[in-house]
Amino acid sequence: MAVTVGSPIPDHSVQAYLRDAPGPVVFDLSIHRGSWIILFFYPGDFTLVCPTELSAFAACHDDILAEGAVLLAASTNSLFSHKAWFEIDPQLAEVRYPVIADTLRELGDSFGVLTEDGVPHRATFIIDPYGVLMHMSVTGHDVGRSVDEVLRTLRAFRTGALCPAGWTPGVATLTGENDWLAKVFPQLAGPELESLGAEAERLSFAAGDTIIAEGDAADRFYVIAKGEVAVGRRSPDGEEIKLASLGRGQFFGEVGILAEMRRTATVRAVGDVVVLALTWQKFQELLERSDRAARDFSEIAKERLAFSP
Repeated sequence: MAVTVGSPIPDHSVQAYLRDAPGPVVFDLSIHRGSWIILFFYPGDFTLVCPTELSAFAACHDDILAEGAVLLAASTNSLFSHKAWFEIDPQLAEVRYPVIADTLRELGDSFGVLTEDGVPHRATFIIDPYGVLMHMSVTGHDVGRSVDEVLRTLRAFRTGALCPAGWTPGVATLTGENDWLAKVFPQLAGPELESLGAEAERLSFAAGDTIIAEGDAADRFYVIAKGEVAVGRRSPDGEEIKLASLGRGQFFGEVGILAEMRRTATVRAVGDVVVLALTWQKFQELLERSDRAARDFSEIAKERLAFSP
């Protein structure tokens, strides 16, 4: 069954061409968990429209990286075909992202992008840091996609907010602070939501500030209302390894509360950050009022505990 928006993407082990790499690059899609992913399929090597798209993505590659995202291309051509084309065609000289060789068509079939002849459509997928598909678009072969629109869509999703039509960075979103709480606790509405918003403590942090530290007591649950945070964990040799980036509408701090243990990770502000903090007692009270919320948070906590380098 092909993937659908809102569902987790299946994991795949893939081989890719990467300029200047000594040989094929082999990786699982799941290694990029914790980052946004833009995955785009193109019909084939040695074609006319495809190099214009590949080049356009290359021109925006730094902007995509700045959004905390990974860029991956894919076609059903072989690694040898990729190498020959990308190292001959001057239009492709700046392509520095992996180009997957989906020769067995397993990836394309999983994402539902193959024609009856087994050739991929021009298909674009945006996947969130939890591996959930947030956006997909599929276009016929004759018309190239707008890479600027792909980047705009990524930026809109990264706000975590309700974005109006044509939204661009700097334009106001449609989400207020209580809406961030409603996104995390959808069972609440009206006076209950207003009451929770009044109880939540609004805390501000500057870039580089530590919001919670690994080993601290788990005394609060946090919902991000503004900005972005980086989540990291110490390795056995003391090095801090980045686990994920979280943005507006996302949350942290539930693992220690649910598992009744000290903080399992350190969370730092990437830029200016505003969080809405709830006491552990209030968080537990909210879960006791909703079996579904309790199950959802428990599953997320298990996944975050399991996701370690």
